[in-house]
Amino acid sequence: MMRRQLPVYSPITLPGISRATLAAIGISSDVRARLVEQLRREFAAEQVVLYGSGTQGLRAAIATALRRLGTDTVALPAFTCFDVAAAAVGAAARIALYDVDPVTLAPDPESFRSVLERGVRLAVVTPLYGYPVDWDVLAAEAARSGTVLIEDAAQGQGATWRGRPLGSLGAISVLSWGRGKGWTGGSGGAVLWRGEWAGVVDPPDAAPALGEIAVAIRLLVTWAVGRPGLYALPAAMPWLELGETVYHDAPEPGALTRAAAAALMAHQAASVFGAEERRANATQFLQDLRAARGIGFIQELPGAAPGFLRLPVRYPGGMQGLPHPREALRLGIAASYPSTLASLSPVGARLAGPGRWPGGEELARTLVTLPTHRLVGTAERRSIVSLVSR
Repeated sequence: MMRRQLPVYSPITLPGISRATLAAIGISSDVRARLVEQLRREFAAEQVVLYGSGTQGLRAAIATALRRLGTDTVALPAFTCFDVAAAAVGAAARIALYDVDPVTLAPDPESFRSVLERGVRLAVVTPLYGYPVDWDVLAAEAARSGTVLIEDAAQGQGATWRGRPLGSLGAISVLSWGRGKGWTGGSGGAVLWRGEWAGVVDPPDAAPALGEIAVAIRLLVTWAVGRPGLYALPAAMPWLELGETVYHDAPEPGALTRAAAAALMAHQAASVFGAEERRANATQFLQDLRAARGIGFIQELPGAAPGFLRLPVRYPGGMQGLPHPREALRLGIAASYPSTLASLSPVGARLAGPGRWPGGEELARTLVTLPTHRLVGTAERRSIVSLVSR
């Protein structure tokens, strides 16, 4: 009765929790400098600034870029994580939306070009569920109009574009290490700056002591209930909002805790192995589902190696179109984002002109995700395939 599969999973270990706890109370050394150096090497960044979350980092990146560019408008994908919108609202930006291609999850070329031609000088690109977009095409389009791109690689752990990891492509890139991002410290994020943008921002003030302890406790609780045998318990608590997409205001940018940095360093090897397991599970799902009728698969672009944080598919009617929605939830199948960003009142109040986003609206109606992580066993994968194929 308690078994319910997690839609997404990041490896957390007891040794990692122990290191985080020792760092939180100041017994072990602060590893944030080591984390910064590692990120600089791995993602070819000239400056790395650590934040309390990816949303905080994106908010800081948007605000800094708008200020330096002398403009007030940022372009966002019409269909993406609501936290992207919260970051733009927190940065006091006006918002222009471009549509998303439901076949590739990439920016719709015509819509993207149209927004840039209206004079927007800053745009955020968000590869969804670890599916890389054609960064070269987008960068060339942006260069023609003098637009700066922010690469929000929050969901890109383990994914590459033409051999380069997501998070290494933009002049400004954002990483996120929250629960379920493939590599987690319990919380945390970073902004990576390159070229003329390096050195334009100072790190935020240190996190408070209570914040350090809170991260260690969060890691312990997530480890304790973050398994199929117990996940039904927290999932039944509506105030936790697990599995729901809810808009929350982006907090003021703050520093990454020592505890989160220690956990990230402890869990890095497991996160790399976890990405390999996600790819193997996703590949098997795609092979097993190819004969199913009515399912729309996301097209992998040439040169892209997805990280498959989850496996998105378009299903008529979305979650409610599945033959047994409650059973689907128990198996870890989850809805994607329930609407375009335009339907969010904080975004609507800041929209820079009207528009239509049919690709985003189709994805809001039809997109569901299948779990790809290591906790999904062979028997469960077969049950998912059977249910989705009916």
